[in-house]
Amino acid sequence: MNEMRQFLGSLPHKSWLAALLVAWVSLFHLLGNSSFGYVDTPSLFIWLQALYDANPDDALGYVVLPLILALIYRQRDDFIPLEKRPWTPALAGLAMALGLHFAGFLIQQARVSLVGFCLGLYSFTCLLWGPAWLRKSAYPFVLLVFTIPITSYIDGLTFHLRLLVTQVAAGFCTSVLNLNLIREGTTVFHLLPDGSKGFEFEVAAACSGIRSLMVVFLLAVVVGYLWLSAWWKRGILLAAALPLAVLGNIARLITVFVVGEAQGSEAGLAIETKLGFVTFLVAFAGVAGLAKWLADPVVRPADELPTAKNSPQP
Repeated sequence: MNEMRQFLGSLPHKSWLAALLVAWVSLFHLLGNSSFGYVDTPSLFIWLQALYDANPDDALGYVVLPLILALIYRQRDDFIPLEKRPWTPALAGLAMALGLHFAGFLIQQARVSLVGFCLGLYSFTCLLWGPAWLRKSAYPFVLLVFTIPITSYIDGLTFHLRLLVTQVAAGFCTSVLNLNLIREGTTVFHLLPDGSKGFEFEVAAACSGIRSLMVVFLLAVVVGYLWLSAWWKRGILLAAALPLAVLGNIARLITVFVVGEAQGSEAGLAIETKLGFVTFLVAFAGVAGLAKWLADPVVRPADELPTAKNSPQP
């Protein structure tokens, strides 16, 4: 509790921030959505909730704001000593945020308005707490991009990823594990000795890697913020998110094919349902391992360095 009070005490103008946030949220609740075809509401937040509930791949946005607050508090020792003062150049960011919302409202694109809302949140903190806060908090606030629902726009990528993981997993099982599998597009079945089909599995869109990609990409951003200091190292970690997510899905499909070939389609489907965590486990292990390899070496204080046994005494 003392640490929390110390952190909050280092943040000036909290009442001003609260008032600005109430006004900002009210604007987007009352005049946030101009397209009533999908969700009949003027509220940007009710529209966003409807999209999250309709598509679990986008529902990661629910955890973003709490995660940003947790990361800033986790790194509070970096934020407490910052010089915090009102900074009028941040009004440019707020003007841009309002412009984005106006454009999104005019062209009936609520996602554009959502970008404006997120930019406004960041701009308010910079307006009250200054340029030092802007630089230090930029990386955590990048996580706001994960609130934007994009899954419906990337169906083409979803199909190509689904086809890729199916080809690689089926090819590995056929050539390395010597399973008698036949692949037709994204459908894989086991060919029995009599020529009939045995185990059959359709690789659905959920197995494409999109959902795990969003989670793994978010993890890479968080781990990069906490473990890595150089931007190029963080960039490498973010770039690795896609192949790691795909690798996790390939590992799960291989497991499904092996179990399905040995024990039948019901067993394979049960494995696919119950072992969905395999995808994330493989990807998370890859992110953690890569981040550890990229992490800066720990410099030990001079008084902790070992001394030579036979060093001459003064």
